[in-house]
Amino acid sequence: MDNKTSLTPKKRGRKPINIDLDRVEYLASLNMGIMDICKSLGVGWDTFNKHRNKKNSELSERLAIGKSKGLERATSKLMDKINDGEFNAIQFYLKSADRERWAEKVETKVNINLNEIINQGKGRLIEGEKVEEGLIKERFLCQDKDNQDNNNE
Repeated sequence: MDNKTSLTPKKRGRKPINIDLDRVEYLASLNMGIMDICKSLGVGWDTFNKHRNKKNSELSERLAIGKSKGLERATSKLMDKINDGEFNAIQFYLKSADRERWAEKVETKVNINLNEIINQGKGRLIEGEKVEEGLIKERFLCQDKDNQDNNNE
């Protein structure tokens, strides 16, 4: 048999991309962003995003699992610090968990008289038009005088 006839034809299209899902989960647990995960895996964002957005995508599931694991690990460490009585950890937890009661709030009161602002703006527009009209007339008169001087020469 001839070697040429026994070869199978090459498939057209791109090679399938194998994404290491365990690595994706680990990197997501470190709270890395999608672009950083793509760079670490050596996969383009478009390819990664296409696989992530498929129905029942294991990739998006592993991303979510990884983020949850990272949050669980950080929360556990924070709780250890709280149990040790560290004030900063307790304060951080309270400010994050119950913002209504514990977050630092800065209130700024501003009184604005909109009628006064609008009237000032109208005055500037009207004065601006008068000034512009005066400049236009003055320029026109100067140009007309220059033209007459040129014609007389």
